[in-house]
Amino acid sequence: MRTIRISDEVWDEIAKHGKFRETDDDVLRRVFGLKKEKSSREGNSSNSRPKRRRGHYSTNPMHAGVHNEHLVVSFESGAENRWKLPERSDKVEIRRIRSEAVEFALENGASKPGQTNAVLKALTEDSYYLTK
Repeated sequence: MRTIRISDEVWDEIAKHGKFRETDDDVLRRVFGLKKEKSSREGNSSNSRPKRRRGHYSTNPMHAGVHNEHLVVSFESGAENRWKLPERSDKVEIRRIRSEAVEFALENGASKPGQTNAVLKALTEDSYYLTK
């Protein structure tokens, strides 16, 4: 078995041609007119489930982190914003900044939940915790 790198556009086309419980290999074999490969996983549906991407994927890479007591969210496209962080005990202000940062990320095409979770993770990695 080999691994290949493909663009999101090609991945989406494979997904469009896929049928329920087909692997990517099954789809390509059908499209190329190749015989189905016999494998030990046949008959075991849990191993043959396709691993398809679902949801929204950003085409604008993002970085989120805490630097010099500021939460910084920046995109490869150039969009950037920073928020001065309060004391770690000021949960109300941390929650407000977190909400603003996630909203900023979404306005700039951030993926849900991937890039929006990266904003939250940046805060928790620097010990800015919120409890429910």
